[in-house]
Amino acid sequence: MTDHGPWETEPDSLDFEAEGLPCAMRRGGFGCWCGYVGIGPEHPLYGLPTNHPLALPPSWFDGRKVDDGMGPMDMFIHILSGAKSIDDACPISLAFHVHGGCNWAEDHVPGSEPDGRWWFGFDCGHAGDYMPGRKIPDELISQMIDSLPEEARETMRRIAGKPGQYRDQQYVVSECQSLAAQLNAIVKVLARENVNGGTDHRRD
Repeated sequence: MTDHGPWETEPDSLDFEAEGLPCAMRRGGFGCWCGYVGIGPEHPLYGLPTNHPLALPPSWFDGRKVDDGMGPMDMFIHILSGAKSIDDACPISLAFHVHGGCNWAEDHVPGSEPDGRWWFGFDCGHAGDYMPGRKIPDELISQMIDSLPEEARETMRRIAGKPGQYRDQQYVVSECQSLAAQLNAIVKVLARENVNGGTDHRRD
């Protein structure tokens, strides 16, 4: 890693429980944290991928800004799919208000064996995040932005132009706690909407 900061004294992994669910934090290859929350087979989202669509009521998204707690590319793909609003067949990747959006859905946490749980997770290595172990030349960043659809370039230039913020251990603990609470809350919401998650897409 390069530079100096809290990552030098923080651990590289952390396991704890929040809202009755197991949580795991692992430091990624570029020095940024990734967070995960596990659910059991009784949960309606067990075994489902992040692109699985959910029927969620508009109230699920109350108070959330369009670009807050979502992966910008996931949101862009959702719009291109013809969705008229965020709650229109919302994929799991956008359903949870967590840093950068939910971009992990597997039967294990990285570096660990499957344990009977289904893990949803996120990472703190997005535009606007400081990654201690990653240095990208400005020229390469410009090339990456230029390769995006024209309507997305200006937004990405604004994001890339901001100094990155390191998401420390306590921040990621809080995000895991929030994701755990949302995973619990969505069970009743899906039951009320008469949605079972679509078992045909599950990976048992």
